[in-house]
Amino acid sequence: MINKLFIKDYQNTNNSVVRSRYGIAAGIFGIITNLILSIIKIIIGSLTNSVSIVADAVNNMSDMASSVLTIVGFKLVNKKPDKEHPYGHARYEYIYGLLIAIVMILIGFSFAKESILKIINPEELDITNLTFIILGISILLKVIQMIVYLDFSKSIKSNTLKTSAVDTRNDIISTSVILLSMIVMKIYNINIDGILGLMVSLFIIYTSIKIASEVMQPLVGILPDKKQINQIKKLIQSYESVMGIHDLVIHNYGVNNDFLTVHVELDSKLSLLEAHDLVDQIENELREKYNIDACIHVDPIIVGNKEIDKLKSKILNYLLELDKKIEIHDFRVVEGKKKTKILFDCVLPFDKDYTYDDLIDYLKEKMEDDTHHYSFYIEIDRPFC
Repeated sequence: MINKLFIKDYQNTNNSVVRSRYGIAAGIFGIITNLILSIIKIIIGSLTNSVSIVADAVNNMSDMASSVLTIVGFKLVNKKPDKEHPYGHARYEYIYGLLIAIVMILIGFSFAKESILKIINPEELDITNLTFIILGISILLKVIQMIVYLDFSKSIKSNTLKTSAVDTRNDIISTSVILLSMIVMKIYNINIDGILGLMVSLFIIYTSIKIASEVMQPLVGILPDKKQINQIKKLIQSYESVMGIHDLVIHNYGVNNDFLTVHVELDSKLSLLEAHDLVDQIENELREKYNIDACIHVDPIIVGNKEIDKLKSKILNYLLELDKKIEIHDFRVVEGKKKTKILFDCVLPFDKDYTYDDLIDYLKEKMEDDTHHYSFYIEIDRPFC
């Protein structure tokens, strides 16, 4: 309902302007709801003299600050590419997600210290029915908040809003624990407020570190989504003249801001103009369908040469004995007077450390005899997708 009322053109989630509107709407909603929660919890926490409720209130204030960062982040994300940032500003979303997680970690440590002091020097609590009502309302409001964040994060595939949803879920858990503990303390007249505050603080620290780790992954560089890879491969291979693809690399500069490089194998009999025209068609379709800017390199393949095909198959089978995941491409053969020169790229899994010399020595041992002499030129690749 919120997206329909406050986000213009809300269904066009691939549009950067619409994505920005989602983020700003979520930020404003977070500021309003967290401000209400902070005020009522500080009041009830002060009246009951409870460090755990005050800790929860300040946690809501940090959520409010996070919502401000969310708005600023999505404003920056929507900036157009410029001279200094030709790939756009979409990665700011990851950076602000990381800043939110760091703020949460600092707050967790601050209240862990405060809770330890409460354990050492406990103070008397004044728990009333109003305490239970306020905490119950807080949980309900946080549930609504989490639903909004989750819905928005799924709509625009936002890690920042997903982080906010996880943080809100943590708030629900911590406030629920406080509520149950307050009931126990009221019934049995015991004071475990300091212990409870410490538990909530440690929970905040743990989940915040986990969130920070997740948000940092796209900045460091991770494998693209399998579904995205399969879509791209299927589109390229749907062209009849394409005989194979390899060296597919996706560079991500934020959500819906991908750049692609890939090698496409074409029959060497195609003219340069025909190959260029085909590559242009593929690049345009990738841009139109998946909003991906592609740069395609053409690899000419000699088709129908039985001797080359036989030699390639033989070498591949030997290499598969080393590892079943090995692949080869760009296979070429140059006949010489004394030796046959064989050139190809070899894709090795990341957990294999075979060197250039290891592979050459291995193949020479397997293939050379009194009548066949080879020189190998191997380029070692890694699977980036």
